[in-house]
Amino acid sequence: MLLGILIVLASCVGVISLTSSVDRTTPMYSAKSDISLGEEISADKLNVVNVKLDILEEGYVPADPGLLDGTRANSLIRAGQLLPRSALGLVDGTNRRPVSIELPDALPAAISSGSHVDVWVSLKDRNANAYAPPSLLLPSAEVTARSERATGFGGTAGTLVEVLVVDTALADLLEAMANDARITVVFNPAASAS
Repeated sequence: MLLGILIVLASCVGVISLTSSVDRTTPMYSAKSDISLGEEISADKLNVVNVKLDILEEGYVPADPGLLDGTRANSLIRAGQLLPRSALGLVDGTNRRPVSIELPDALPAAISSGSHVDVWVSLKDRNANAYAPPSLLLPSAEVTARSERATGFGGTAGTLVEVLVVDTALADLLEAMANDARITVVFNPAASAS
């Protein structure tokens, strides 16, 4: 009888140790709400969740406040998304800057934070009092924010959209904005889906 009790106890210990080794989770960070590019990442903007990632664990940030010191988001991080290591700092080698563009018209609902757009510019010809044919200035620019501009009467007077602009195109966009060029933003479904 004593031998039977020992066998039952040994099997219980074996099952418990096997279950705990198979069901090993790691505390990781996830975003409480959307974190936009360039925004400082701190522990108060994050949740701690226990997840089982196995070999994928190296690609995400574990729940350690020391890893967040002085870091900023390198891309848009959606609410509920695990915090990828690649999102800390400007590790992708690009110098994208957020620029706000005021548009006189409403934009399609598909254009929101995280989507991609093509930005077309028609320069103003002051001599002819007309606009030049449009040219593609920013292909597949990432949108970081969008808001409707309100009028004083409860209506809307256009849209303010914030896009990420690479350094090489920044001067051309700012020049177009300063010289009253006509700027058109077109949803890019192929880039937004990737």
